[in-house]
Amino acid sequence: MFERRMLRGLMLAMGLALVVALLLPSLALANKGTPGSGPVGHVTISGNPLTIHVAVDTSIQVFYAGQSDGQVYPQDEKEADSGGFAWFDIRPTGIAAAPVEVWGPDFANHDEYAANLVNPWIHSGVQVTTGTGTAADPWWVRTTVHTPFPYSVQQRVRYINGDDCFRVGYTISDLEMGSPESFTFFHAADLYVDGEDEGFGYYDAATGAVGAWNQPRDFLEYMVPVTEMGLPPADHYQEAEYSAIWDRIGTGPMSPGLGFNDTIRTNFHDSGCGLQWDLALPGVQPPGNFVELALDWCFLEVEPPEEFVPEPGSVLLLASGLMGLAGYAGLRKWKR
Repeated sequence: MFERRMLRGLMLAMGLALVVALLLPSLALANKGTPGSGPVGHVTISGNPLTIHVAVDTSIQVFYAGQSDGQVYPQDEKEADSGGFAWFDIRPTGIAAAPVEVWGPDFANHDEYAANLVNPWIHSGVQVTTGTGTAADPWWVRTTVHTPFPYSVQQRVRYINGDDCFRVGYTISDLEMGSPESFTFFHAADLYVDGEDEGFGYYDAATGAVGAWNQPRDFLEYMVPVTEMGLPPADHYQEAEYSAIWDRIGTGPMSPGLGFNDTIRTNFHDSGCGLQWDLALPGVQPPGNFVELALDWCFLEVEPPEEFVPEPGSVLLLASGLMGLAGYAGLRKWKR
């Protein structure tokens, strides 16, 4: 009788532990966001399969193929935790040096956010939208933001209807002449891959693409630096827990982080990712005192790895099957 009671108690404890383990992720997700005072305002590219919402603060939300969830957190909002960030050493007149400042999207004025708050970009009025969505005449959304004198950033979002990727370009300008000025620029996002706030990290060394898979590994969201036309490759990348991505950029307006560390996480986690460029403005007479960079942001349905069923008792076959799944890298597009 005592043994039976012990067994029942052990089974009950295990059951409760399992319930808690299952509930903890959902509780964590439920408490993830912070209400903001938003919205900051945005314009929309209504394409297929991508609908892209570009906000006045450079943040971007993407809806794929009519899904009700966006591919960036918070998934039910049109202004999301993503965009362009910079470390600038702003030197007011008469001051020889000043601390590096962190600039980025105005997350506090979104409806919800889970990113760190930095100096919000000052947006420069109306966003400019052009094009019809064809290859000859793509849709463009141009958004200009700036810091207090002297830095200005123009973001250009380009989409051709029917594509699985859209391009994000940045022109960073220094409005005064002087010696070359070093700065660091990031494009980053808290991913919500195919309806999931968690994913498995992804990196392709051949292209520099970084992002995350969904749980069944049949949908991939990634960013890849554009190096054509002499554009600079990214210097660093990272995929990690979303909060680590924001901390690596900066923990406050005057608190830059450590920068990205060229790693990904391969376990299932609340994924974020980003690219980093370490650049210098040339210091020549404006308007030539600028640099440009670009990336493609892609959303790809792929054929999932074939299910592996080993013969009973075959350790060798089981090991080879797991190795094949771990090394799966085929990105053959398919429609579910």
